[in-house]
Amino acid sequence: MKDGTFDEQESFVDRIYEAAVLPEFWPDVLRDFARLAESRHAVLIAVREQSYKWVGSSSIMETMTQEVYRYPGGQERTRRLLAAPPGGFVTDLDVYSESEILNEPLYAEYLIPKGLGRGIATFINVPTGDSIVVHAEGDYNLGPIAAPLKQQLNGFRPHLARSSLVSARLAFERARTAVETLSGLGLAACAVTRAGTVLVANPEFDAEGLLWTTRGGNRIGLTDKRADRQLSDALNAIATGHVVRSLPLAAQDGTPPAVLHVVPIRRAAHDLFGQAAAILVLTKASATPTEATPLLQALFDLSPTEAVIAARIAAGQTPEEIARADGKSIETVRNQLKRVLDKTGCRRQVDLGRLLTQLVPAKA
Repeated sequence: MKDGTFDEQESFVDRIYEAAVLPEFWPDVLRDFARLAESRHAVLIAVREQSYKWVGSSSIMETMTQEVYRYPGGQERTRRLLAAPPGGFVTDLDVYSESEILNEPLYAEYLIPKGLGRGIATFINVPTGDSIVVHAEGDYNLGPIAAPLKQQLNGFRPHLARSSLVSARLAFERARTAVETLSGLGLAACAVTRAGTVLVANPEFDAEGLLWTTRGGNRIGLTDKRADRQLSDALNAIATGHVVRSLPLAAQDGTPPAVLHVVPIRRAAHDLFGQAAAILVLTKASATPTEATPLLQALFDLSPTEAVIAARIAAGQTPEEIARADGKSIETVRNQLKRVLDKTGCRRQVDLGRLLTQLVPAKA
């Protein structure tokens, strides 16, 4: 799309806004952005709470981004970008001298030998407090990026900023909808960041002041100190792929024991702009479990059929019993159950049953 026509550039702008609501389009948009920037690859990075999430124009770019941040110079590169005056695209040579580049191991040992090191990027602050970085990477040996090209890219920056704003708002609304859905089912819940900052909580959760409180920066703290440490470990483990934990909470001042379910928000391109790392669902001992297959769909991204399978397994039915009752083959039910286990992060049926305690009807 280099030196594209007016119609081509207008089409590119349209697709930037499409990606705001259909995030699976971002890799294609980033591929076109890389070509426009006379670069090989491009990536969109969300910087929050000293962590990074990204989606790239290719799997190569995503792998490279991970490798770059393993170098001390990778984080320094981002720091210098974020320290640059806001409002436009910045190149490596805007924040580094040429001698610094040639003596920095990130460039000398990694980027330049791979035909990279000619970076151009911009950062966009969104109301959530995150910074969104749009970064393209080309061949250092092509020389500095010309001023007209930088000016052309700056013309797209307002569209990228507005798209990021829309995406961030939609991500927050998804988290709020999930929490409000739980409220409708009578379950106390809140959405939290990986650091434990409460983003949105329903009235039922606010009413459980004997079990939890907020600390500096609106971070959640459990009055059960053992469970509080477990919660911190569970939130940190989300980034490693170890997902879904149910934490027992000891009785407090006459309140019955409870369980806090840590339900990770599944990570994909559509979650790049979302601050919420998990939804916390509080359940107490009760003789009347709640009807909740819509809840299972919302929390774990299950299909209606998968949600019913999950509820029935949690209610004590075996795959064989479900197959006989529904007139399905046992292989079909086992495949559906396998997808449920994958999505909920459980390895065994018994783990699924424990996870869904109090969230499904006793008889499904």
